[in-house]
Amino acid sequence: MRRLVIATALLVCLTVPAVSHAKPHGKPHAKKHRVKPPPRSFYGVMGSIDPDPAEIARMGAGRVGTLRINLVWEAVQPSAGAPYDWSHYDAIVGAAAQQGIRVLFTVSSSPSWVASKSNYPPTGPFIAPFRAFVQAAAQRYASNVTYWQLWNEMNAPTFWFDQPSPRQYVQLLKVFSGGVKSGNPRAKVVVGGLFRTPQVWSPGGIPLVRYLPGIYKAGGKRFFDAVSVHPYANAPKDALRAVKQTREIMDRFKDTKARLWITEIGWATGGNASPLTVTPDIQAADLTRSYRLLAKTRKRLKLTGVIWYSWRDLPGRIWFNHTGLFDETLNPKPSWYAFVGLTGGSPG
Repeated sequence: MRRLVIATALLVCLTVPAVSHAKPHGKPHAKKHRVKPPPRSFYGVMGSIDPDPAEIARMGAGRVGTLRINLVWEAVQPSAGAPYDWSHYDAIVGAAAQQGIRVLFTVSSSPSWVASKSNYPPTGPFIAPFRAFVQAAAQRYASNVTYWQLWNEMNAPTFWFDQPSPRQYVQLLKVFSGGVKSGNPRAKVVVGGLFRTPQVWSPGGIPLVRYLPGIYKAGGKRFFDAVSVHPYANAPKDALRAVKQTREIMDRFKDTKARLWITEIGWATGGNASPLTVTPDIQAADLTRSYRLLAKTRKRLKLTGVIWYSWRDLPGRIWFNHTGLFDETLNPKPSWYAFVGLTGGSPG
């Protein structure tokens, strides 16, 4: 199940010195400090649909480090009180583990037996089943999944009720965090990916610069280990600016220990025209530039990982169906070769 991603993002001179055979005077110059490259887990992807074992094997060859997956409650528990069926996610997590890929799970929907629409978070009598579900999931996948994310772009009405609310989110975050940590005390809780400017396309949207402070003011700091942002933008430098802005808000609330994630970033190569629709070559260039900029500043920003959305294209005219590193028939785009150029993997 792939939830709708909404976004409006708005994109040497070489001088050869003369050779000298004279002995150097004084102490030799210190060696120039080399920046340590990011770990493999820094480079992530998310599928528009859940990948099959062959796709995960190709991810492994390309040295994808993190795979973000929507953990759909209804897929595990289709009716109230039904026994959990983990078979679908066991296959994904197992295949990822074999390839050295870690999974980041996002829980971002309610079953039909909990709410009339999947974007309505659980409330009232469904809070206890929700906590039991996330606890069971965290316990089952404790050896393979460290990061657990609650919801997605919940500052937009498309994903949270008909009216986003930081206070309501913190109430659910408290339950989610308690369940995850009970299932796996070493697990890390990640705030749902925040979209920068949802108010541009939806009057009920709350911009990141208001929503994230709202989480802190509602006491949410105790219940998460990392914040996530979705910095869709016209250009990589604009995406970096959004990430820096997020870190500044976290620091303002003295949350200097919390990590930062980018759980979606990308540009499209097809579909209807949009500010994020570019040519395949430009998509590849934007991918390379984004990862390099973010890798360069990752220590200062405490940035754990960057997840490209998406792994492969889907049919349809809307732009975000065409952000894949592969087209609909799994033919690689230039962006896939750019990705493995950064990871040191094989394109397959």
